[in-house]
Amino acid sequence: MVKALLIIAAVFMCIVFAVAGWFVYLAEDTNQRDQASAQVPVITLMEILHASDLQAGVKEAVRNGDEEAINTWMEQAQVVAEAGYLAQTHIEYLGSQQAHDYVVFNAKRQLFNEAFEARYYALKDMGNLKEEYPEAYDLFDRTEALLEKRDAIIIQMASALSGTTPPSEAALNEAKQRWLARAKGDSLSLSIDQPK
Repeated sequence: MVKALLIIAAVFMCIVFAVAGWFVYLAEDTNQRDQASAQVPVITLMEILHASDLQAGVKEAVRNGDEEAINTWMEQAQVVAEAGYLAQTHIEYLGSQQAHDYVVFNAKRQLFNEAFEARYYALKDMGNLKEEYPEAYDLFDRTEALLEKRDAIIIQMASALSGTTPPSEAALNEAKQRWLARAKGDSLSLSIDQPK
C-alpha cells in the first residue's frame, strides 16, 4: 500500500510539474509573440523604394552620373528598412543590384518626363530623348501624340490670328510666341486676337 501511495504521489508530482511546465511554456510563448508583434514593420519595401527623398536623390545622382551617390542612397534605404523592422530578405534586397537597377530605371523615366516637358513647352521635338532614355519606351507613342496635338493647337491659333488656312508665316510666329509666353508664365494671353 505504501508503494501504491508512493507511485500515486510520484505520478501526481509528474502531473503537477507537467502542468506547471505547460504554463511556463505558454507564458514564454506569449511573451515571444508580444515581442514579435511589437516589431511589426512600420514601412513597406515599396514605400522605401518610392520615397520622394530617395527618388530625388537617385535622380540627381543619375543626372550627374554619380554611381557612388546612388550607392549611398541605397545604403540609407537599408538603414531605413532596418529601423522600420522590415524582413531581412527586404533589407538584403535593398543592397542588391536588382534594387539598384530598379531605382535607376525609375530615375531615368523621371528624367525623361522632365526633359520631355521642357521640350514640349519650348516648342521643340523629341530630339535625342528616345536614345537618351530608352527606359521610357512605353511613353514614346504618347509623347509623340502630345507633340502632334501641341503643333495642331499652334496651327489653330495661327489660323485664327491670320484668318486664313493655312495661316500666314507671321501669324504662325505670333502663335508660337504666345505659346512660349504662356509656357514661361508671362501675362501674354493665349486668347486669339489680331496679330501685332
